[in-house]
Order: sequence, then C-alpha cells, then structure tokens
Amino acid sequence: MEKNKSETMKTVDYKVFIKRLWEFKFWYISIGFIFLFIATIINKYKAPQFENSTTILIKEDEQSSFLNSATFNLSSGLFDSESNIENELELLRSFSLIKKTVERLNLKTSFYSFEDKMVKNFLYKIGFEVPNSLYNYTPLNINVNTSHDQLLHVDYFVEIVDENTYRLKVNNKEDGALFNYLEERYTHSPGEISYNEVHVFGEEVITDWFAFTIVKNANFTPDFTKGQKLFFRQNNPNYLALICQANLSVETTSPTSTLLNVTFKADNSSKVTDFLNELALSYLSDDIDKKGKEALSTINFIDTQIADISDSLSYAEANLKQFRTSNNVLDLSFQGQQIFEKLDELEKEKAAFTAQKRYYNYLLDYFNKNSDVGDLTAPSSMNVVDPILTGLITKLLDLDAQRSALLSGKAASNNLYLNDIQPQIENLKNTIVENVKNNLNNVDISLNEIDYRITKLDNQISDMPKTELQLLGIERKFKLNDAIYTFLLQKRSEAQIARASNTPDYEIIESAQYALAHQVAPNKKLNYIIALLLTLVLPTVSILGYDFFDNKLSERDTISSLVDVPILGNTYHNRTGASKVMIEAPQSPVAESFRAIRTSFNFFKKDNRKQVISFTSSFSGEGKTFNAINTALSFALNGDKTVLLEFDLRRPKIHQEFGLKNELGITSFLVGDVLLNDIVKQSLTPNLDIITSGPLPPNPAELIASKQTKEMFYSLQEMYDYIIIDSAPVGVISDTFLLMEMSDINIFIVRQNKTDKDAMFNTLNKIRNNNIDNLAILVNDVDAQKQSSKYGYDAKYYTKTEEKTFVDKIIKKIKKS
Repeated sequence: MEKNKSETMKTVDYKVFIKRLWEFKFWYISIGFIFLFIATIINKYKAPQFENSTTILIKEDEQSSFLNSATFNLSSGLFDSESNIENELELLRSFSLIKKTVERLNLKTSFYSFEDKMVKNFLYKIGFEVPNSLYNYTPLNINVNTSHDQLLHVDYFVEIVDENTYRLKVNNKEDGALFNYLEERYTHSPGEISYNEVHVFGEEVITDWFAFTIVKNANFTPDFTKGQKLFFRQNNPNYLALICQANLSVETTSPTSTLLNVTFKADNSSKVTDFLNELALSYLSDDIDKKGKEALSTINFIDTQIADISDSLSYAEANLKQFRTSNNVLDLSFQGQQIFEKLDELEKEKAAFTAQKRYYNYLLDYFNKNSDVGDLTAPSSMNVVDPILTGLITKLLDLDAQRSALLSGKAASNNLYLNDIQPQIENLKNTIVENVKNNLNNVDISLNEIDYRITKLDNQISDMPKTELQLLGIERKFKLNDAIYTFLLQKRSEAQIARASNTPDYEIIESAQYALAHQVAPNKKLNYIIALLLTLVLPTVSILGYDFFDNKLSERDTISSLVDVPILGNTYHNRTGASKVMIEAPQSPVAESFRAIRTSFNFFKKDNRKQVISFTSSFSGEGKTFNAINTALSFALNGDKTVLLEFDLRRPKIHQEFGLKNELGITSFLVGDVLLNDIVKQSLTPNLDIITSGPLPPNPAELIASKQTKEMFYSLQEMYDYIIIDSAPVGVISDTFLLMEMSDINIFIVRQNKTDKDAMFNTLNKIRNNNIDNLAILVNDVDAQKQSSKYGYDAKYYTKTEEKTFVDKIIKKIKKS
C-alpha cells in the first residue's frame, strides 16, 4: 500500500521542486526588493570603515637586554631566553598597551558630521550610523576639564553662529552617565537633560553635567556647518580601548615566521594609520623601558654598595697616611713585600667571593620579602659569573614582564597565557633559590680555604718587625677597600653604558602609510551579493521548512507516487457554494469533474452488472457526502436509475441537503419496522431516489452486520442501476468495513490541503488488512486554476462560467425575495 519512503526520498523531482518555488515568485520579488533596498541604504549612508596594517619583526636571536649584554660576556647557552611569539601576540593586543596608545593620541573627544537632510536625519534618529568621523579635519578643538565630571554617551551638537560664537545643544533622555576622568569611573546618571545655549569660542562652558572649552583651529570657517550637522562625543578611555582592542588583529605572516602583521579598523583612514604607528612606537618604548628598568635597578644596587664601602676606604686611607707620617715608613722590606703581595692576591680573591656572597644573600632576602621580581638586580653586577643562574634570572624577568603586561588587561583573570605564565614564574623562583643555596655553600668553602691560607701568611708576618707589621696591616685594609670600591665603580660604569646603549628586541619593518589605508566597509558588491543570496535562501528555506513540517496532502503531491491504489479522478474546488452542483451549477468546473468521474466508473463495470459504490474517507470533513451526492446526481442526470443511501448512521447529512424528513429510513427497515418501499423517497431529480438513515440507533455496527442489510442490497440491485452509499469515515468507524465488503467499488476520498498523509497511509493499510478489494481514490477539492494544465481543462473558461452562474444564483434569490 505505502511505498518505501527511503526510495521516495532518494527520487528528487527537480521539475516539481522548481514549480513549487515558482508558485511563490511574488514572494521572491517582494523580498528581493526589500533586501536590495536595505543594501542600497547601507551602501549609501552607512559610516565607512577603514583598515591599515603595519609589520613588526621579533628579533629572537638578538639579545640586547642588560642581563644578556655582550659587555658582561655571560652567554647562557641553552638557557638563553627566546621570544615567545604567542606571548608577543598577546602583549600587542593587551588592554594596557592599547589604552596607552589611546591616551597618547588624545582621543577623549571625537568629532562627527553628516548632511542635514531628511533621510540622514531620520536614519540618525533611529540609530543607523550615518556620521562621518572628522578626526584631524575638525574645525574645533575641545579642552576637557578632567577635574569635573563629564556627561558621556550623548551627542553634543555644535552650530556655528558666526566667527566668535556657537550654539551648543545637548539632549539626554536616559542614556547618558557622568564620568570622572581622574578616577576613571562613572559617578551617576543625571536623568533627562535639555541644554540649548549660545557661547563664545574660548569661553569655558561649565554646568552640572560637563565642563570644557571649545576653541577654533586652522580648519575653522564660519560656514563649516552650513548644510551639515556637527557634533562631538566624549569617550570613556577604557571603553574606547576595548573597542580598539576588538578592532585590532595581530597574527604572524606564516607559521614559522617572527614577523607580526598588525591590522586595525576604524571610522577614519588617518585615525587608523596614526593608531597603528603609535601602537608600534609604544610597543618598542615599553621594551626599552623594561631594559632601562633592569639596568637602573643594577645601578641602584651598586650605589648602595659603594656608599657602604666609601666610608671604610676613607678611614683606611687616613690611617695609612698618618702611620707613614708619624713613623717615617714609606715601604716594606723585600721579604715583607713578597708576603704582602701574596696576601694581597688572597685578599682580592676573598673580596670577589665576599661580593658574590653578598649578592646571593641579597637574592634570598629579596625573594623572602618581595613577590614582584621586576626590580631584581643582575648577577653580573657583583661579578657573579654563573651562566646557569644568569639564564634563570633572565628567563624570570622576561616572564615577569609578560605577566605584568597581561595583568593590566581588563579580562586578566580569564587570560589563558597568564594561567600558564604564573606556574613558570614560581618554578623558576624555586629553582633559583636552590641554585643560590648551593652556590652559597661553594662560596663558604672557598672563603674558608682563603682564610686558612691568609692565617698561614699572618703567622709569617708576626715574625716581622713591629713597625713593618703594623704598616702591613694598615695597607691590607686600605687595598682591600680600594679594590672593592674600584670594582663597584667599574660595574656601575658598565651598567650605565648598557642602559644608554639599550636597543629594543623588536623592529618596525613597515610602518602604516596614509596612502595604504583602504575602505573595507560598507562593501557595496558584497552587500548586494548578500541581498541576492538572502532573497533566494530565505523564501526557499521557509517554503521547504513549511513543506517539511506540513503533513497535509497538497496540490504538489502526486498521489500515484505515494500509494499504489488506482486513481479514479479528481473533483475541483467548489467556488459556487452549492452542495448539489450538478443541478445548481451544471456549467462549473466542479460539475464537469463529476461527469469525468462518471465516465471513469465504466472501467470498473463488469458484464453490465449493476454497481454498488461506497464513499468513505479517513476522517470527517474530507468531502465524502458531497461527492456521494453529486456522483448520484451525475448518474441520474445521465438516465441511470440511481438510489443514494445515507448509511452514515451516526452523523447523517444527506436528508438535510435534500430537505427530507428522517423519521423513517435504513434503521427502520433493518429492525423490521417497515418495508423497503416505505423508506424509499423520490427526489426532485428524475431517476434519483434517496433512502435516509432513519432514527439514530444505539448499535449501528450490529444493524449493518445483520442479514437484513444484505437482503436490502439484493432488493435494491433489482430496482436500480447504481447504488451509491454515503458511509461513515473508515478511519474512525469500523462499521464501514461491513459495507465495503458488499460494494463493487469502494471510493476513498482524499482532500487536498486537508487530508493528513499519515492518516491516509494508516487508513489504506487498515483497508488492505481487512481484504477489501476494488478500492479507488478520488482526489477532492483540487484547485482548478493550478491544476488546469495537469488535468487538461481550460481554467479561465470554467472560472468565468462559474462566476456567471454564481451571479445568476444571487439574482434568482433576489427575485424570489
């Protein structure tokens, strides 16, 4: 009964699909016009967006920071810090760097203008962005009083009156809010504001909501606002930085490249170019500042050490001078000189190890007292030649700089790179502490060894003359302090040189050029293409979606492709309003369709046998009674003796259509109250008799299943050529199966745009499961205009005739009244 659905889905009739879409051609035209109109408005009035780019090189192999400076020859080998490209991408996109760029460009206020025309005024009022950004081309400058709260998120309209005065208009309903620039926070919402006053250029405008001074610049002309609307907006620097951050794109030129391509979009070509160049300069200056900070912290550390040793050196020098003067001793003996030289070498070694020990103790103390490592002093500042420690500290300072940049962002807590950097910093600090402790042990061992050797020399010195012995002790103190002092001065000079010669680890390969800024929005061609695509896609998707979820049998469905039951024919949609169209509208398309159906019955007739024809459907409302009545009328008008049986014993309707009484009928005969001739009623149409249902029984199924029903059909077949049965819906009532077994032809009515496909399939399966043969489908309520070419009728002809018949019917009713 039901065809395999998978096979049905595989077969796509593109011709039917195109015809289905063609039915909605006016939808496509209307929607296309709307979308093209919207695209035209966007292309003509939407504020343009410009884009430009700059290229920055990350010098991975070059190391110019103080910690890795060639001055100290401290190459750390495998521990050399290489730039992390991913981190550099994040640093360039960081909120702090972008905000710094915004502040350097002084973007607290933005000037806009648009033509004072009806269309643009309307689009502006409904929130469509039509203004053009003036940026450097504004005729006025705004000096904002940052100590006063300023009203943000509103437009300040400026109308130039003459060379000296202007009119300021401000209207705020609920959008504006007061902002404190010094504290960078909103204070409160002022509510509804209306301001319209004339002011003099250069005069400070002070109100409860704003305070600023408007001054003229070189672009000023008195007629600048003629035909234009000029206004400015005060910006929240944090919000503006977030907007710039969203419009900034940073990516490598290739997966293995260290070249970064930085792209930015804004509403003005000059602003785009200036922002990119300022961003690149800020990025480079931050790198220089970081390296300068490293060198400066080293210089400060050395200065504290010099201050400590300076007093000791001055005191030792004074003692040496006084001793030589008072004892007239200028030099040691030869033996004492040799001992002193050996002792001097040991003292220098001890001084070097002492300086290293100071630095190691400084590191341990620093890590105990400070969580920030930004001010950490380099190992080279105290002549600590340890490649491993130098590499670890270099890596630590680099990670700390990256962390500081990321922490300045607004969404720092959710930054994935920050979550990765923090554990690395903690691990490096622990590693450095372990390394320092090991180095301290080694230094203590070396100092103990030197002290032992010095003690032996001291024993030799004790044998020397008393005066020479005293001189030797004084000179030892002096030279030790002098050596340390000289060493610190040398390191301080080297740190100052390194600070002065710092170069960034980045290089601007190609700066943003004004000539290369290009408009990217609105993209006129793309907008028109999108409009055309939407014109095709939206209606098509809507139609397909409707068809997919609509399970009703429609005019686009081919019944023969859904079921394997023969199709008797179809009846057209009844536009006349008449129930007996064969006699009330005989020239209508629907009446002609019943004549065609009458002819089709000849294919089912066998040996001139009298036919019993039953009409049923899945549910009520599908037209079985209407088709049964007009089929009976069709046979009767053709001269065939016909009887119409009202066998819907639950909801009979035929007697109402013919204006007959229903006191006696089928149920009266089946229970034996009357004879068959007593229930046969003649209609006004020749050759057509009607048997009504009679009183509604409590047990219709049992009555139909009785022997009297078969006897009634035997008797009627002797009297009539055609017996037409109007039965109950077989999809709801099982009584109909009993009548279908006694019928020669069982007509199953399906109604377009009414019958549910699943219900139809289920009902037909039930009929087949009950071994009901001689089944045919009649398609009801077909649109004659849509199906005229398919069924071979002239829809225009029948439509006009039908309209005439319907008018004649109204005229007749008027005459009767």
